[in-house]
Amino acid sequence: MNPATVIVLRIDHKSMTLKQLLQRLRVGASLAEPERCKDDLAIECWAETLGIDADTAELQAAVTAFRRANGLYTTVQASEWLEQRGMTLDDLVDLLKPQVLRERITRHIVSDDEIVRHYHEWARDYDRAEISMIVTEEYGAAQELRFRVEDGSDFHMLARRYSSDDATAKAGGYVGFIGREALEHEIAAAVFNAARGALLGPFEHKNGYSLILVEALYPAELDEAVEASIRELLFAQKLEAYRRTLEIHEDL
Repeated sequence: MNPATVIVLRIDHKSMTLKQLLQRLRVGASLAEPERCKDDLAIECWAETLGIDADTAELQAAVTAFRRANGLYTTVQASEWLEQRGMTLDDLVDLLKPQVLRERITRHIVSDDEIVRHYHEWARDYDRAEISMIVTEEYGAAQELRFRVEDGSDFHMLARRYSSDDATAKAGGYVGFIGREALEHEIAAAVFNAARGALLGPFEHKNGYSLILVEALYPAELDEAVEASIRELLFAQKLEAYRRTLEIHEDL
């Protein structure tokens, strides 16, 4: 069996061979996941339908970025890396091309007006809070710690000493920036309606009881990061809709 001739995935007139799938696996397991493979072939089909292609400069920039990200700074390093994975430079270009096409298609099909409309409809989802947390196994312990904070004890010192949450205790309970979706409904409502510096809880959850210190609140705004997030979300929705129009034959 010749891996270069065995077709493992076909979408319309685009196909992926077993050799290409194995190359993806050697570069990174996520690249060989079935959904990623389907997306990449669908993107190539879509680009053809839209009359979009990746030019040489874009592909070269993608290869350069890939080499930098993987520490392949010299020609010798890059050649050895490709040889170890049974690939040529053309194989690497083919692997990176769908990502270049994805960016071009996104700019083509997702308008600024769509982004603004989505933002205004779902603005609450882009609110962010910066919080710290103390977790205890018993309600009484959490309530006692709340009293101590209210009496002047330092929240972060207590978190380091008493919190049972290994992921945050050493950092004084600091969780970082979160959105509403990362919190249970009751806790999210309390946090995003609180004032900076508010002490909330105890709240009951599956890991015990938690006290939350609201370090800061950042109401949603349509900045570059939020715009990029919305653009990617809208593209993913459109890609999924497009994929449903295609004939997919797989043997992954």
